[in-house]
Amino acid sequence: MKTLQKKANHLAAACLSVLTLTAAIGMPAVSAEHYNVYNYDRWDEATPSQAGYAAQRAVSGLDLGCGAFNTPSDLFRDWEDRFYIADSGNNRIVVTDSGFSKATRIYDKLKTTDGETTLKDPEGIYVSRETQCMYIADTGNSRLLVCDLDGNVQLELTRPDSTLYENETFKPQKVVVDKAGNIYMVLNNITNGSAMFNSDGEFQGYFGANSVDATAEVVANYFWNMIATDEMRANSSRNVAAGITSFDIDDEGFIYTVTQSSSSEADRVKKVNPAGYNLFSVLEATFGDLNSVYDSTANENYTTQMVDIDIDDMGRINCLDLETGRVFQYDEDGSLLFILGTTADQLGGFSMKVSAVETMGKNIYVSDAMKNTVTIFTETEFGGIVHNAVALYNAGYYAEALEPWREVLKRDGNYQMAYIGISSALYNEGNYKEAMKYAKLAQSRNLYDKAFEGYRSEWLNQNFTWIILVVVVLIAAAVFFHFRNKKKKKNQPKNLIEMLHEGEEE
Repeated sequence: MKTLQKKANHLAAACLSVLTLTAAIGMPAVSAEHYNVYNYDRWDEATPSQAGYAAQRAVSGLDLGCGAFNTPSDLFRDWEDRFYIADSGNNRIVVTDSGFSKATRIYDKLKTTDGETTLKDPEGIYVSRETQCMYIADTGNSRLLVCDLDGNVQLELTRPDSTLYENETFKPQKVVVDKAGNIYMVLNNITNGSAMFNSDGEFQGYFGANSVDATAEVVANYFWNMIATDEMRANSSRNVAAGITSFDIDDEGFIYTVTQSSSSEADRVKKVNPAGYNLFSVLEATFGDLNSVYDSTANENYTTQMVDIDIDDMGRINCLDLETGRVFQYDEDGSLLFILGTTADQLGGFSMKVSAVETMGKNIYVSDAMKNTVTIFTETEFGGIVHNAVALYNAGYYAEALEPWREVLKRDGNYQMAYIGISSALYNEGNYKEAMKYAKLAQSRNLYDKAFEGYRSEWLNQNFTWIILVVVVLIAAAVFFHFRNKKKKKNQPKNLIEMLHEGEEE
């Protein structure tokens, strides 16, 4: 792990001694944001960066006209751009308009066939366009409610009466629903993955379970349990995978999960297909900060702990970190785009109890369960240029993305994706030499190897005639010298030993 002193020296030189590094991720930034903005350069160093988003305002329940929030736990935007807030401490679901200017409805009492029911500490909310229903993780009542948009309860899910479900508790915390109406729940203290129910409310099993890294301790425990007695196994420590913290689902039906305290780096953020396979396992990507951060005031090391995730309409991945109050935004391939937010009192800062992230168009919304607010971030001009370049690049329009990437580098010379984008564009144009240059700057071995192969093939094609001529000349020269040496050797006078040897043979 690189030391903070090394980072300080690197930044001091890069910023002409104007900026001082006080923490790996707490540094001045070239932006007008209310907090320090940074990104990671091609050497994986945290460096000041241009802001991709700027905090516009923080909205409270009082601003919306519905009374103060109390521990808002979840955010959701539906297909008509209405926002649903799980206001846990107030035992209600608050709906706002698209501008986040007023509350348009409050669900605190729901209608049942027997009368009414109330919520208790609801921690999750999801609204399905396909079913036209609202799914509420009614955590305090140990149930999940399926309601229509008028507040009529259609289905109530409680602890499954199934041999597949071995847990004593049933505490739904987060919920998503696929297009077929299947329901996925994050349950408190469940490490088997998310609980899956069909559209009729029947328990189907678990989905997307995390894994345990094969560390030396895990391997040793495995072999120990093979020879240990039942009593010894009962008294030994167990290596259990961490449970999923939250999730989201994209338009194609892939479920993205985050795990707050994961024993495996690969489980921090996952993209899970219907078969339960993590598609991100093949990516060389790290989600969150690359190194832990030491806080001298608290004498603690902070490591990334993802608490929520949102996939926006462009397929970008937005992850919320509890430890730092930051949103890490990635493209669909896991490449880091922007980092926004922090733990602070000012606008754009949060307590260490951020709870949910949601997106709409050019905005990102983050709820703070301690400040009882929702902060709205809006895309900056720089953010728009990067997003345009990324969209063109990921769609395969490398040539069209070239100029936007060059503009990105003019504004932020350390933006790594710009070097990768320019190298890819130059490679597709056949400018292999320049592509090699930018691939090297991007520290991308794969791109450099591809560009080098192209450059080598191009050089061979351009110099094929001269290469053949040189080869022919070398072969002719080799034959000439071979026969000349042979003839010269034949004409040389025999020495005494050779003459004696010939006499003996006679």
